[in-house]
Amino acid sequence: MPYQPAGLWEESGTGKTYHQSKGEGLYRRSLYTFWRRTAPPPSMLTFDATSRESCAARREVTTTPLQALVFLNDPQYVEASRVLAEKLLTTHVEEPSARWDELFRRLISRQPTDNERTVINELYEEQLAYFQTEGIHVDEFLQVGERPVGEGVDRADLAATAVVVQTVIAYDETVMLR
Repeated sequence: MPYQPAGLWEESGTGKTYHQSKGEGLYRRSLYTFWRRTAPPPSMLTFDATSRESCAARREVTTTPLQALVFLNDPQYVEASRVLAEKLLTTHVEEPSARWDELFRRLISRQPTDNERTVINELYEEQLAYFQTEGIHVDEFLQVGERPVGEGVDRADLAATAVVVQTVIAYDETVMLR
């Protein structure tokens, strides 16, 4: 039972209350997601999951701006971005360009182009400057999700790297195989 908007089941008239999983149950594969026909998981519907009211031999595949908004705002994806950013930070402490190489290898299975590297470096520097001056926003951003932030990590650097990871996750090439 992953993250879901508060009150979703109550508004759908099920008479039930949604209780989010805790611990490892929260991070199980989406194959095991509890599904209620009257209140399906909103993020799954955004990514073209069928309504399950009838059998479907093939799913439709679309890309919409709403999908990018899910990647940038849904607690599940914000937390996943932060966790991946933390792994990148601990592996490549002093070299941001090595982070981007590994990030692209993990998510897109290729190296970033020179133009992509330039844009990512600019985004990283901009976000790092922002999070270094706005300390309250660092804590607010890093508190999304149940998983705690590791000890000894530069929180502003982690937040800036997580924003870059979110951006690459929302990248069309990450989502769609063409």
